[in-house]
Amino acid sequence: MLGHRRRNRDDRGAAAVEFALVAPILIALFFGIVDYGLLFTDTVSVRQGVREAARQGVVSKFGTTTSCNTGDSLVRLQCQTKREIGALIGTPLVKVYAPNGWVKGKPLVVCAYIPNPGVIKFVPMPNDVRSVVTTSIETEELPPTGALSVEDTLPSGSWSSWCVV
Repeated sequence: MLGHRRRNRDDRGAAAVEFALVAPILIALFFGIVDYGLLFTDTVSVRQGVREAARQGVVSKFGTTTSCNTGDSLVRLQCQTKREIGALIGTPLVKVYAPNGWVKGKPLVVCAYIPNPGVIKFVPMPNDVRSVVTTSIETEELPPTGALSVEDTLPSGSWSSWCVV
C-alpha cells in the first residue's frame, strides 16, 4: 500500500514535542495581537474623544450629559472628555484649559493621557497614549464658569512637558 505508512515506535510523542516547541511562539504572537489591538483601539478613541470634547467646548457646550452636569464648566467638559474617550486599557486623565482666557479666536486646549497601556503585558508596549487638541474658541456669549484650567494629576511627569499650545 503506497501512501499509507505505519507508525514506528520512535515517532510516538513527536507531535507533543513539536507542539511544545511552537506553542510559546504562538501564545506570544496571540497576546501581542490582543494587546496591540487594544492599544490601537484606545489610541483612536483618545484622539476622537479629545477632538469631540474640544469641539463641544469651543461652542460652550460644557458637559451636557446627565452624568457630567455638576461643577464648573471646564470640570464638566473634563468629565465629558473622559466619557467620549471610553478607554478599554486604562483610566484616561484629562486637562482642559484656555491659556489666553475665554476670548473668541483664542485657543482652547484639551489633552488626554492613558498611563501604561497593555492589559496582558506579555509583549513590549509604548509607555502611554496621549492626545492634544488645540482649537479656537468660537463664542464668548456663554463663557465658562469657574477656573479656566482643570487637570487630573499625572502619575509621573507633568502636563507642561507635552500638553502645550
